[in-house]
Amino acid sequence: MKKQKFKVRHFRLIDGKKVEFNPYENEQLADKCKLALAFMITGKEHVLVNNR
Repeated sequence: MKKQKFKVRHFRLIDGKKVEFNPYENEQLADKCKLALAFMITGKEHVLVNNR
């Protein structure tokens, strides 16, 4: 059986046009959304850490 690779891409609608964006570089994306995204990709629980 051939191994399949999948690429996860994220889009948002701006002025009726679909625009791709990177959620890790987007400051407007809430921290809870980043945690949910990490869980969906890895299947593991994550915790946000402030390294400042």
